[in-house]
Amino acid sequence: MRSYDRPAALGSTDMILRSLSTVALAAIVTTMTSTTAALATGSTARAPTKSERSAIMASFTANDGSSSEVHGVYVSRSNASLAVVCIRTPEAGTQAFVLRHTRRSWRYVTSGAVGSVGTPTDRRLERACG
Repeated sequence: MRSYDRPAALGSTDMILRSLSTVALAAIVTTMTSTTAALATGSTARAPTKSERSAIMASFTANDGSSSEVHGVYVSRSNASLAVVCIRTPEAGTQAFVLRHTRRSWRYVTSGAVGSVGTPTDRRLERACG
């Protein structure tokens, strides 16, 4: 047997390794894309602590009356007294409710379609809703 001839078993192993490397590359690209998206979102907002989330949701449900359509709650990284509650409704799509922490409670500030109402700071925070 010459050195450049490959046995049949090695040829099939090469094919398997090529297939696995393609799958691994696709997995790495997918992970990098989702990580980049998470970092972009995370630069303006963070997930609330358990106590923050509880207080924010209590205030939201007291004003709105329902938490069934909530799909995200975020707190501003630059101003921890601002939070946003993101909801999805079939009629209006994604809506953002901005709340501000004052005097030991969270109070409603503004709401509307994501990025369309409030101050520039509010709109930046609303981008966390996607």
